Amino acid sequence: MPIQEIPLELDLLLQKGGLVYWHAGDLRRSVSLISPWAPSILGEKADTLTPEDDWLKHVHPNDRETLIRAVEDNDGKEIYQIDYRWSHLEDSYIWLRELGKRKSADSHEFEGLFYAIGEQKDLEHRVLKISEREKRKLGRELHDDLCQQLAGMLFFTNNLVYQIKTGKDADTLIEATKEIKKQLQLGIEKARCLSHGLNPVSLEKKSFQECLIELIQQSQTLYSINCQFHMESDVVINNQDLANHLFRITQESINNAVQHGDSDTISITLRKEGDFGILTIRDNGSGLKDNSENTDGMGLHNLRSRARMINASIKIGNNDRDGVSVCCKFAFQSR
Repeated sequence: MPIQEIPLELDLLLQKGGLVYWHAGDLRRSVSLISPWAPSILGEKADTLTPEDDWLKHVHPNDRETLIRAVEDNDGKEIYQIDYRWSHLEDSYIWLRELGKRKSADSHEFEGLFYAIGEQKDLEHRVLKISEREKRKLGRELHDDLCQQLAGMLFFTNNLVYQIKTGKDADTLIEATKEIKKQLQLGIEKARCLSHGLNPVSLEKKSFQECLIELIQQSQTLYSINCQFHMESDVVINNQDLANHLFRITQESINNAVQHGDSDTISITLRKEGDFGILTIRDNGSGLKDNSENTDGMGLHNLRSRARMINASIKIGNNDRDGVSVCCKFAFQSR
């Protein structure tokens, strides 16, 4: 692999950012990897590449045409950006994000940068899985809960119509009307709970403490559990993103405790420790089968992903006696 000289300052800057600088001729096929640390990203295969090698043959077949089109359509004025998979081992690919452009409008030479985005793609995949799971959950709740409530209201309404037609007395009609009113109130409450679950935290309307209290009250009603909550007075959450993720971590922990741990008692505490906040959710359920930080599962993945999004640390493990403890340590953030 030929190594061309680049300024030391640029070399260090690119290396720190994990960026590989490349130069290519023949419409992006013959590639020279200018950055000497390219093998740390591309693998050992990068050491054996020569400008005579066809770079495109190492690109995943499903991504090859898209890369070719981006290269051919580039006019040298704008920089193209494309994500594709590159074979660094036999039948094994890594995700790269490439930025490049022609040297001039009529040139077949290109130059640009690429960097690895495997972790980002993994996160995107998890986010999509979470999104699909939440859609299915919402669909089930609409079908099994709200739709059943509406069907009940329709039944009582039809019954009222029948009673009116058959000349029932006023007291009977009043009782039937009261039942319809009751069912409507329940339906409105269930619809409100569903909408609250989609957008639960609005710091402009209420405090984070009030949002958590609402979540706890709804969880107690929904799951018939005992949920205890304590928040120290000096804890103030006024950043919307931080509030959203802490709320979802709490919500996910409650759901995991009930659905997977068969818990009926949950305690939630939020306290301050120096410049950090500590959110702890403990339950009395059956606990984790594998009591380690490597315990897998979509629910635990979600907790860790949300913690990373707010640069927080999170520990998930079994309590000394029974159940699971989720402890999230986060830095307070400004608006």
